Amino acid sequence: MTPMWISLLKVLLLLSAFVGMIVYIKIEITNRDEAEVRAAKTEADYEALLAIKKNEEPGESASYHLQRTDTEVQSEQPTPPRHPSDTKYRPPQSPPRPLRNDTKERNPCAKDESQHLRNFCTNVDDYPDLSGLTQKLKNNFAKFFSNDLQPTDVSSRVGGSDERFLCRSIRKLVYPKKGMRADDTWQFIVNNDEYKQAIQIEECEGADQPCDFAANFPQSYNPICKQHYTQQTLASITSDGELDVVQHSFKIPSCCKCALKTG
Repeated sequence: MTPMWISLLKVLLLLSAFVGMIVYIKIEITNRDEAEVRAAKTEADYEALLAIKKNEEPGESASYHLQRTDTEVQSEQPTPPRHPSDTKYRPPQSPPRPLRNDTKERNPCAKDESQHLRNFCTNVDDYPDLSGLTQKLKNNFAKFFSNDLQPTDVSSRVGGSDERFLCRSIRKLVYPKKGMRADDTWQFIVNNDEYKQAIQIEECEGADQPCDFAANFPQSYNPICKQHYTQQTLASITSDGELDVVQHSFKIPSCCKCALKTG
């Protein structure tokens, strides 16, 4: 090998060593920078942790929790009842007593009245005072209180003395103070010393009993006495907070008929 090539080889080796040294130095510088960044971050985290622990004093924390507990306990305590001496005490007012127009009343009439009428009461225990309705009765319901009887569909019994009906009945003139409406509810009817409503009724003596001469009918027929009704409008009394007069239809016993049932 000539001296020239030897010199060139030495130069290349020196250059390689120099480049390697530069690369090594750069790597070391990079690693040192990263280590310094990590150390700075660790130190900052540590200082922040110390600051947090310093701010959380044990006395203050306990006081806060104790105060919160006391507040919660106070909020859970029941509110003491208010006594009449605290404020002006006003006893509750009971609503006005409603009229006894109950459908389910077993005895809607007076206790001492015999139940000889099925649909009407001529005597009641709790009849209302109508003095406050006098003007309305006079102006708007005068036609109900004429001397003539209220018209009904009571069957007439016109015929000779030799005629006999198959069902016995009783005809009456009554002045009812309470009656059964067409919907089977009881309601007061205007009837007092000043305003009277007379109605004529006819009731079976033996409702749902065999008709007279039942034995003379064919065996396939069962003759039964049945009560028949008609509807009649009367001046009646309602109570929706206060008394008032209205018109309602009532069931009037009109006649007793013999009905034939088969079987």
